[in-house]
Amino acid sequence: MALDFVGVDPGNPDDDCPAVWVDSETGDFYFQGETVTEPDTLAWINSDSRLKDTESVVRLPAAMAQIIMEAASGHHERGRRRFTPENHPRPAEDVRTRRAQAELR
Repeated sequence: MALDFVGVDPGNPDDDCPAVWVDSETGDFYFQGETVTEPDTLAWINSDSRLKDTESVVRLPAAMAQIIMEAASGHHERGRRRFTPENHPRPAEDVRTRRAQAELR
């Protein structure tokens, strides 16, 4: 799997969500954000599009509209990462760096 990082909420300077990725092979979108649990919101959504037990609703702020449009238009940088292996805030959690190091052995 290879996901291209497109962007993170510009109003969030910390190392957390919300964020958007695009699968470089399929073009599918991956959204990281706050899971919606408010019953009235879920009921409203469910009245238009039935929610399966395996699905969830994720809220992304309006400030991310440009990032979502960049992902949808395909104009995002291919192979982009938010953090390089050298500046990753949680190196032990960087799956790609660990995978690359294992392949070098």
